[in-house]
Amino acid sequence: MSGLCALVPLDGTKLSESAFAMLPLLKTLGFGKVRLVSVWESVWEEQESLPGRPAERQEVDEKGRSYLKAYLEAQAAHIQEAGLEAETVVRVGRAAEETLAVAETEADLIVISTHGRSGIARWWLGSVADKIVRGSPCPTLVIGPNVAVELAPYSLKRILVPLDGTELAEQALPLATWIAGLCDAEIDLVRAISLMPVTYDPGIGLYPVDLLTTMEESARAYLTRMAARLHARKVSTSLLIGSAGERILQYMKESPASLVVIATRGRSGLARATLGSVADRLLHGPAPVLIFRAEEAAKSRLLAAAKGAG
Repeated sequence: MSGLCALVPLDGTKLSESAFAMLPLLKTLGFGKVRLVSVWESVWEEQESLPGRPAERQEVDEKGRSYLKAYLEAQAAHIQEAGLEAETVVRVGRAAEETLAVAETEADLIVISTHGRSGIARWWLGSVADKIVRGSPCPTLVIGPNVAVELAPYSLKRILVPLDGTELAEQALPLATWIAGLCDAEIDLVRAISLMPVTYDPGIGLYPVDLLTTMEESARAYLTRMAARLHARKVSTSLLIGSAGERILQYMKESPASLVVIATRGRSGLARATLGSVADRLLHGPAPVLIFRAEEAAKSRLLAAAKGAG
């Protein structure tokens, strides 16, 4: 689907430019265009308190626009070298809000990098990037601050899909399978089960052996069913015991993945502000994360391409 368009927010730092490592993957997935966007955050944020200086404000903003325009045009060369069409957009305002406004017009995927331990801290998860990820109207590919995967060159060999037994989590499977097929990658289905909710009974102890066995057998059977559903050549399953977020991160250190694909929920009210504890932990994990909201799957052209190929 050559009409797919990816949006890459840049803030003038090498940190944000780490997103270019994903360009070969984008081309493999059928993207034809990459839109680079930068936002000039005016120094005159409290414009109402400066009614007598509109000309001065406008001059500063225009200089900022010109600087960012030249910067994006220079960066567009990376896009063209990868064989993709490049487009640049410069906006004035607040970075997250303006970036999301551009994404609403035409974006099938936002690729955002918060990779590295230096650079402008406001682009780390928890601020501008965090708002973009949580408010994105389309799937988002996040290169988080703790990514340990080699980005140059980035080679997708193994996709991890966290499952919890719900239909919500399973919505990530078609997308992961599609990407794996295009990249000849392995899929690793992972489920973590926690024993903490089991009620303590002083007469039989904390965790009855037969109950633990039943839980594990049920989880393994579930993973086997999900693997069979994929009809993929390379599928493995892993059952983890413990808190999902912590155990999956630990597992990824022991068995590195190239990409995590995860579905989450909610884009309204408080739900929009929270992605869920597991998703939040994985965004700070050792691999890039492709995350989308299940409620928006119906209108996503990227997910439609994945389902159409299934």
